[in-house]
Order: sequence, then structure tokens, then C-alpha cells
Amino acid sequence: MSDLTPGVAGSAIGDGTSRDPVATPPVPPAQPSLLRRLAHGTGWQALSQTLPLVFNIALTPFIIHGLGVGLYGIFLLVSVIQQFISSVDGGIGPGARRYFGIYAGRDDRTSTTSLLVTLLVLIAASSLVVCGVAFWAAPEIVAFFPGAAQDHEGATFLLRVMVVIVAVAQARSLFTQVLWTANKFQLQACGDLLGFFVYAVGMVITVVNGFGLFGIGLTLIAQQVLSTLIVVPAALFRLNRAGVRFVPRSLLKEFFGFAWKVQLSGILSLIAQQGDAIFVGRFAAPQMTAFGTGASFAATLRGMPMNASTPMEANIIRALGGLGPEGAAEEAAKIQRVWVRLIAGWIAVGVPAAGFGVNAWLHLGTDLPGQVAAVVLLAYGVSLMLLIQRFWINALGRSGLTLSHDIISTVLNLGLTIPLILSFGALGTVTATLIAAVVAAVYLTVIGQRRVQVRIPTPWSQVSWLWVVGAGVASAAVTWAASRFLTGSIVPFGPLALLAIGFSAAPVLLVYLIQVIGIGRARELLGSILGRRR
Repeated sequence: MSDLTPGVAGSAIGDGTSRDPVATPPVPPAQPSLLRRLAHGTGWQALSQTLPLVFNIALTPFIIHGLGVGLYGIFLLVSVIQQFISSVDGGIGPGARRYFGIYAGRDDRTSTTSLLVTLLVLIAASSLVVCGVAFWAAPEIVAFFPGAAQDHEGATFLLRVMVVIVAVAQARSLFTQVLWTANKFQLQACGDLLGFFVYAVGMVITVVNGFGLFGIGLTLIAQQVLSTLIVVPAALFRLNRAGVRFVPRSLLKEFFGFAWKVQLSGILSLIAQQGDAIFVGRFAAPQMTAFGTGASFAATLRGMPMNASTPMEANIIRALGGLGPEGAAEEAAKIQRVWVRLIAGWIAVGVPAAGFGVNAWLHLGTDLPGQVAAVVLLAYGVSLMLLIQRFWINALGRSGLTLSHDIISTVLNLGLTIPLILSFGALGTVTATLIAAVVAAVYLTVIGQRRVQVRIPTPWSQVSWLWVVGAGVASAAVTWAASRFLTGSIVPFGPLALLAIGFSAAPVLLVYLIQVIGIGRARELLGSILGRRR
């Protein structure tokens, strides 16, 4: 172990010994309260997603009908392919987040800089190989999917653009994580907002002028350039010149001993979340737009609470570096208690609202988008409940446990998908995803209690189940009534119909939050988000 290992500064200097990297941490510097730190990061993350969400509600039907159902389906499919390519980074991204977080807990900018420099070189080399192969093979990849034949040349161009974006984004993500682990979320959020503005303007121009998939590709290039110019310079202020060197081989060995498991786990998680689109694109191409829009909306609802994920993980890892396992476990347990109660209510209210709302929003003449959105969101909810457990297990370096969870989920999902999609189409694929998510969640809950020495409570023990069931039933009733008696008559189909159904469910969620969290804590959380940034 070197002096750059994420443990006690100087723990391996001179004597060649190795120590537990978080066993005897230094006294951490004074920090704002846990609630304020989480609310600060979550507030900026939520802002960078909420404003785009509002515009996307209006833009999506416009883009679908402007491009045409076929071209929009190709766009969704190419986006999924890009996500698979971007997931192949050797686990560098997730591994860097853990190490940068522990370094940030010690305010060790030299070690952060050295690791960043080393990882940038490795990403450049891996991107040249992985992205180079994908760029060369783009025509063959596109040809594999029957629906892409409508515009093979445009789809190939768009995929090649997205492949280049993958390489840039992987490098930029290291700088973003330096900011995140220092609890600096403002500039990254501003970059996302400005990037979305460029995306929105570019998509409107593309649709109005009939630029098709070529216009989408050029729009994405402009979006990425802007985000990079904002994030990278800001992160440089968190580094120093003394650290501009490569880290020792011993640290790289330790780093990748952790990272390869996270890499494989990430790929498996992506297959579980996005693999359905590949099967639909191949075996049920006519349902691609209906499926893709429903699944994308569910991902958006999942993404709203996930704005808190990065601040939560960053604070857990910083606590591990600054307080040691016992102290960090206390913080992780506090975070999880609030998290699971929020998520349980969000999913209970959101599933029926998504089911009715998406159909009224898109009005494609089929209930499939809403059905997909509801089932996918429920599957996401099961996984979200385990999020803090995953953060805790990985922070302790036990990434093999979360990897085994993802292997079980993916194998079961793939094993069920083929027979179910051939029998039930797109809806069969998401049913397989839900079944796999439930089985894998049970597995991770058990091994998380048995094989981790310093444990935190299971998420399921912290849920107010009676209120969750009540919220789900009430949401189903009010959103059904809104879709039955409001949309299509008083409120026209489209974005307004979606908002009407969503607002009908909002009082149910509010009552739930007051009951399970309390007015005082809710007021404190809101005040932390709206109060002075630190």
C-alpha cells in the first residue's frame, strides 16, 4: 500500500506495512449538518433535472410527431446502445468516486490529482480501443435492428456521434466526481441546465427543418461541448500541481481489484435496466416507440429521487474516510431511514399516476406506454430501496457482494425475457425485469446482513408499510378518476393531461410525507434546500 492509498495519510510510508485504510482516520474538519449537506447537493441536482423535465413534458410529443414514430424509435434505440458502450470503462468511474471521496474526507488534494492524472491516461487508452471498435462497427450494429432500416445512414451517423461523446463524457466524469466528492454541485448542475437548453433549441430546429437524425447528432455535440467547458475548469481548482504524476502500481492494483467488480456490476445493472430495449428493438420493433417512451418516463420518475444519490454516496464515503466504519455506519443508517420512507411513498403514488398519465400524455391509441411505465417504475422502486445498502457495501470495499446481486438479477431477467417477449411482447420484457428485481433484492438483503461485519439496518425494516399501501390505493383511485373524467374532455390530451393526473396524486403524496416523516423534519429539509448554500 502506498501513501496514496485512501486511508490514513502516511500509513505506509517508510515501513512498508499495510493498514486498514479506514480504521484510524484523522479528525475530520468541521462540516455543515448531515441534513444540510444532503439537501444542498440534492437541491442542485434536482434543479438540473426538474427544469428539463418540465420542458420535456412539452417537447416529447412534439418531437415524436415531428420526427415520426419510426425515427424517434431509432433515436431511443441508439441511445440505449450508447449507454451500453459508455458502461465499459473498466470500473474507473465508480472506483474513482470511492477513492476521491475518501481523499476528500482527508482534504488530500495531492492524492486526488495523482489518481485523476493516472485515470485520465487509462481512459484515453481504453476509449481509443472500445470506442474505436464501436465507431468502425456502427453500420453493422445499426443493421442488426430491423426498425433502423428506415434511415440506416442517419442512424449510423447518430451512433458514431454518440460513441465519440462516450469518450469525452468518461473523461469529463472524473472531473465531475472531484466536484461531487467535495460537495460542490452548483457548476455541474448549471452545466447540465445550459446543456439541456442547447439540446432543446437544437431539437426544435431539427424537427422544424426536417434535419432528422443528423440534426439530433449535431445537437448532442453542441450540448457536450458546453458541459465540458463548464465542469473541467471548475474541477481544476480542487487539484494541485504537486500531484501531477502517476500513482504507484500497488495503488492501481488495489484500485482495479475493487473497480473490476463494480464495472461488471454496472454492466449487469444496465442490462437489467436497459436490456429490454434491445430485445424490443429486435423482436418487437413496432412497439419500440410505445415501449421506449413508457420506460423513459419511468426512468425520469426514478431519476428525480436519484438526485439525492450522489450527495448521499459522497457523504457516506467521506464519513468512512473521516470517522471510520462505526461512525460512518451511523450516518448511513440515518440517511437510509429517510431515504426508504421517501422512496416507498414516491413509488406507491407514482406507479398508478404513471400508468394513467403517460397514456393521456402521449395518446398513441394504445395503453402500452402507461403499462410499461408502471411496471418499470415498480421494478426501479425495488432497486431504489436497496441503494444505501449498496453504497455502504461498496464503500467498505465489498463490491463482490453487490456484483453477485447483479449477476442473479441479470441472469434471471434474461432467462425470463425471451419466453415472455415472444408470448406477450414488450410488456413481457418488463415483467421479467420486475420479477428479477424482487428476487435479487431478497438475496442482497440477506447477504448484506450476514457477510458485512459493520452492518446497517435493512431498508425493509424502516418502511411504514401501512401508509405505503394506503398511499398506493388512494393514488390509484384519484388518478383513475382524473384520467376518466378530466382528460380528453375538460383537459385535452397531451402535456396538460399528464400534469392534471400528476397534480391529482400530489395531495396523496403530501399526506403520506407528513405522516411518515413529520412536518418538522419536512420543514427542516425544505429550509435546508432553499436556504443559504454552503
